[in-house]
Amino acid sequence: APASLVIFSRVSGKLNDGSKNIFFSRLGLGIICLSLIFLLLLTPKWPYFLLTLGLFIYGIGGGYFQPANIASIMQASPIEMQGSAGALQRIAQNVAIASGSAIGATCLNLWPNNLLLATRVAWTITLILVIFSLKEMVTARLKK
Repeated sequence: APASLVIFSRVSGKLNDGSKNIFFSRLGLGIICLSLIFLLLLTPKWPYFLLTLGLFIYGIGGGYFQPANIASIMQASPIEMQGSAGALQRIAQNVAIASGSAIGATCLNLWPNNLLLATRVAWTITLILVIFSLKEMVTARLKK
């Protein structure tokens, strides 16, 4: 996932001139949703390559979403507040990473003998949160 995030952040940065931030944000979240659904369908009998592929696709979604999201935040902020907006965005990102790690660890501790179930529960929670984010982006756009 980190490798594809880096690669596709550069790709999306070249394709997006700053006027397509909402499109790229939605595209990224949509790709993340698809990758999570794919990962939820994996079974232990499938080759590890498919797990790697699912995580790679997840990183592609992140690569499209993250730069567009950051650019949208910066565009929505007055120039004199962009440092504060960037810091606030980074704090929110760090809180999300820490919360995700805590949820993942909790799932692993709740089901220590069933790694597949623990992983599926954590990915399901992530999928629900991404769907809510995508839904909010669509409804906010419709209100404009």
